[in-house]
Amino acid sequence: MPWDALVAAALVGTSRAGVPGGEGTAGHPALDLLDRAALAVVRDRAGVRPLRAPDTEPLPPAPAESAPWVPRAAGEVLDDFLERDDTELIAEWLDLARARAALVPPSLLPGLLEAGSRHRALRTAIAAASGERGRWLASLSADWSWLAGLHPSDGRPDTSPERWAHEDDAGRRRLLISLEEHLSPADEDFLSRALRAPSPGVRALASALLARLPRSERGDALARRVRAHVRPGPDGRPSVRLPDPADRALGAALGLRPRPSSGVPASADLRREWLWTLVAHAPLRTWTGHLGDDRAEVVRAASSARDWDLLDALANAAVVQRDREWADALAGPVMERLLHGRSVHGSRGPALLALLPAERRCAWAVRAVGDAGAPSALPVLDHVPGPWSEELAAAAARAIDTAADGAGEAYLPELCRVAARRMPPGAGARPRRPRPGDHPRTAAALADMEAVLRLRLRIHEELQ
Repeated sequence: MPWDALVAAALVGTSRAGVPGGEGTAGHPALDLLDRAALAVVRDRAGVRPLRAPDTEPLPPAPAESAPWVPRAAGEVLDDFLERDDTELIAEWLDLARARAALVPPSLLPGLLEAGSRHRALRTAIAAASGERGRWLASLSADWSWLAGLHPSDGRPDTSPERWAHEDDAGRRRLLISLEEHLSPADEDFLSRALRAPSPGVRALASALLARLPRSERGDALARRVRAHVRPGPDGRPSVRLPDPADRALGAALGLRPRPSSGVPASADLRREWLWTLVAHAPLRTWTGHLGDDRAEVVRAASSARDWDLLDALANAAVVQRDREWADALAGPVMERLLHGRSVHGSRGPALLALLPAERRCAWAVRAVGDAGAPSALPVLDHVPGPWSEELAAAAARAIDTAADGAGEAYLPELCRVAARRMPPGAGARPRRPRPGDHPRTAAALADMEAVLRLRLRIHEELQ
């Protein structure tokens, strides 16, 4: 019986409403109602009534694996991480397994694929560690179809016109993603054709890949365009002129659909969006010799722009083009604005830090944290991905100890959460353990941090 009907009968009373579906075998209306409610709960949890399998061939078995599975103890830790649904811990586990060329145990594949469905950032690492059995299992469920095409390949993908024409939008996106590791100047023609695809997502991917080519005709054309829109001003501050979204040639170069000319001026927001896209995809070499003699001068000039947030746009360009040298020049000024509350929407500071080598971003964080307490240390540490250096781990440990002793105690749980996932699990400088007399929240935060560090140390010992 429908659950709503059972609930309604229970609320009104069986003496007045009767039992949905008629009397049962319990001998009392109320007991009949409870029996049917219990049956409804079991049926709901079971899902659907079992059906007879159609007379078709059984599923083929999963292909054999050529790589070994991780040790049992490491699999137990992954099971714990999946239960926590903690993306940082799962990602670290997958990175260690991939470095060892080992696979996820078969019993954990369903939970891992579910985690990939929830967290897009984990998908590439899951594809590398799930093996042939993961691909086979994903083919049985539409919810796991994202795994198709993500498995690592030793060869370049097929970018022929025939393959491109055969694929739908999702297939074209997968093709562009798989091309990323094999990108070369010879791909400019293919990517230029991809800019004409109907799907905005496909065009955006093609545009980003084109921007990563070291030299291209499209890059040279965008460099000329962007210099006309961002010029050195007479007072040293850059002067910004917003582009016209009705410019068909610029729209074609950027993979944007031009706005039909209707006689009504385009909104300032739309024009700023076009300039943002133009700056993001124009080669960063455009700016040296135009706004400054080197990267440091360009960054100082961009910081002084008033008409438009040029500094944040250049940071976005460094992220899109994955340029580590520009990220190094931009990370400090952009993060300073973010930490001091002067950032605008879209600041790319954390993404810039992620581009830097671990030692560079940790060195910046050590300087930024200094001897600050938890309120000042947490915003810095929260934006620095792991693995942390020993020096940064020591700075974090000092901030945690200060907070645990009462100075900034409200920040302690989040500070412990971040440190537990990013400091080296075997670091020499460790925050203190819980003590008698600690506030319950303080003791819980310190204990959970210690438990996570022990789990991470366990997988490092198992997988390294």
